[in-house]
Amino acid sequence: MFRSIRHTKDFDVSLSYDKASELPPGVSSHKFAEYAISGLTETSEKYGSRNLSAPIKANLHFSLSRSGIISLDRAEAVIEITEWVEVPKKNVTLETNTTDETLSAESGTTDSKENSSSGSDADNSSTTNDESNVQDTITEKVLKKRTFRVPLKVTEKTAGPASTLSKELYSEAKSRLDVLNKKDAERRRTAELKNNLESYIYSMKEKLEESTDMLAVSTEQERESFTAKLSEVQDWLYMDGEEAQANEFQERLDQLKAMGDPILFRMSELKARPAACGSARLYLTELQKIVKNWDTSKPWLPKKRVDEVVSEADKLKTWLEEKEALQKSTPVHSSPAFTSEEVYQKVLALQNKVSSVNRIPKPKPKVEKKPAKEEANKEKTDSSESASSESESTEKPSESDAPEKNNDSEPESHDEL
Repeated sequence: MFRSIRHTKDFDVSLSYDKASELPPGVSSHKFAEYAISGLTETSEKYGSRNLSAPIKANLHFSLSRSGIISLDRAEAVIEITEWVEVPKKNVTLETNTTDETLSAESGTTDSKENSSSGSDADNSSTTNDESNVQDTITEKVLKKRTFRVPLKVTEKTAGPASTLSKELYSEAKSRLDVLNKKDAERRRTAELKNNLESYIYSMKEKLEESTDMLAVSTEQERESFTAKLSEVQDWLYMDGEEAQANEFQERLDQLKAMGDPILFRMSELKARPAACGSARLYLTELQKIVKNWDTSKPWLPKKRVDEVVSEADKLKTWLEEKEALQKSTPVHSSPAFTSEEVYQKVLALQNKVSSVNRIPKPKPKVEKKPAKEEANKEKTDSSESASSESESTEKPSESDAPEKNNDSEPESHDEL
């Protein structure tokens, strides 16, 4: 949006509320922005001597931000001038064009009758017509309106609460905001840790009362001491812990987990360990079929690598049997002899070894090269055979010529008789 005013000198612009009485208490002034517009006086002096068709105006362009704050973005001076400008006269040019067309038509009819000088005459007529067209163009003066827009300088002079912050005030406000953000983050962290502590207390009390697996993996003394600690922390939580900091909640949660997590781990291993042992045995059974299939499908695999796989499988099987026997003699409420994670790690190591052997590519067939001596002897025999065949071919025509000579000699002896 913009506002247009008639002015010839520099001026000030202020933005204010319509009714100062409706503003909240504590507001010192109903003005919230002030600007100084400069450059209009210089522009008026520059264009004032020319033929102005309208008074000089100043256009002020405003914008409204998403926060609902109005501000002056830019200003410009608008100058409208009327001047005499020479332009071609349209009526005369049309008449000359029509006469040129008639002349060219007549010249075309006469040229069709002539044979030898038609091309030269047409060129001369066209050039003369162009020259006459240029000479016959008549200009006239017409009043034309021109508009100039000159940017003006806008300087903000706002003072008070609505003024723009300096670098020092901005850095100070930013530091205060950072402090508030840190306090909010600490408050959220405190509330989250308090909620985690409360949830852990209620969850563990419920499991101690209802879960049969937890009764199996813990002794009565462990349960009593753990229950007493849970009650102690719960009382602190609803009395002295209302104003506690985040670190205090974290400290008490760590104390409870140090007592409860070993019991929860033994309870989870009751089902996870047998499942891991079952999957390990299943893989060892499949591995026997894979190794047996290698003898027929991949006979190029090195026997040493295959034997390593079989040896690792036997070691895993032996280790598994020993650990299971040891776990049977270990009380359930004690630390386990082995964990499901250990079983999965050993099976994964064996799978990686099997995959590395299975990826060995089939070797390319070897091309046997003959020794250098045999190749030299073969070349000699080939050359001797070729020479003997050539000598035989030269002897055959000489034998065929001999009878011809005998035949020629017989008539000669006959003539002598």
